[in-house]
Amino acid sequence: MAHKKIERKKELDRKRHRREKRIKQRIKEAKAAAKA
Repeated sequence: MAHKKIERKKELDRKRHRREKRIKQRIKEAKAAAKA
């Protein structure tokens, strides 16, 4: 039971990490567009 919880947490962390990366990428693109 506990094992499943850990796996689920890992999966959620991975998804959150991916989302943060995408947001950072978007911010970078927005800044580049503002400069251009």
